[in-house]
Amino acid sequence: MRKVMARKHGYGRTYGRPKLYSIWKAMRQRCMNTASKHYRNYGARGIKICERWNKFENFLADMGNPPPGLTLDRINNDGNYEPTNCRWATQLVQSHNSRAVRIITVRGESLPMPVWAKRLGMPVTAIRARLFCGWSEERAVTEPRNKL
Repeated sequence: MRKVMARKHGYGRTYGRPKLYSIWKAMRQRCMNTASKHYRNYGARGIKICERWNKFENFLADMGNPPPGLTLDRINNDGNYEPTNCRWATQLVQSHNSRAVRIITVRGESLPMPVWAKRLGMPVTAIRARLFCGWSEERAVTEPRNKL
């Protein structure tokens, strides 16, 4: 089966270009295989793969090969794997696009908490502590940090 698949689109392990095909297979495992260790964070949450991407060739046509250093990312973390919701992204971008990262909106600008922290030159823990103490999001990211 593997050799037939590899001949069909040229991306099987036999032909030395496994990355994109492996990414496609891993996406399918996360969403469709209840025995996958990642299923609970994808398929069990209702994350699906669009019908078109059930064929590797369509996934390849829509996404192309990943640029070096980039991996598959869903723009809307709660959305499905589909052409309008997927992109190639760096690990840093992906880490900011996680369910665990709080998005803070100030004056119409919505950014992940680590991005605000970097902008302000303060640790994420400082912003988190301010919010925990009841500060508004705006105050937490606009008030300067006291320097001792």
